[in-house]
Amino acid sequence: MPKGELFINNKDSYDNWGISMDTSSLSALMTPAPNKEFIENKSRLEHGKRVIAASPKVDERNLTLTINLTAKDENEFFEKYDSFCQELATGVLNIRSKYQPDIVYRTIYLSCNQFTQFMRGIAHFSLKIVEPNPMDRKIND
Repeated sequence: MPKGELFINNKDSYDNWGISMDTSSLSALMTPAPNKEFIENKSRLEHGKRVIAASPKVDERNLTLTINLTAKDENEFFEKYDSFCQELATGVLNIRSKYQPDIVYRTIYLSCNQFTQFMRGIAHFSLKIVEPNPMDRKIND
């Protein structure tokens, strides 16, 4: 995903940090949220169990996003890397793509499970994030 395709906290991720996301990460974002468990009750006086399926609610989502950071040289790499780490330290990552312009994924950064640096100008990250409320995706909220 080059320039203009991925936005993090309303910043073009490629322009600001050389960050791009692969298609598996876009698929992870687009995966439907799970439902919370339904209310259930088991009674020895009845066969099976009772399940109240009225008014289902969605649950939080834990995601892993695979992203890449690219830079033209080592100095630019470390500048972009440091700047991106500062953005992660805010804890809030509002993620939007050009493919779903009216949706913003409001996520919280948890950790980086994998960091690999290749040739001093390319890095590969696996970010663990959580989307606390998948129903809160409207861009104008």
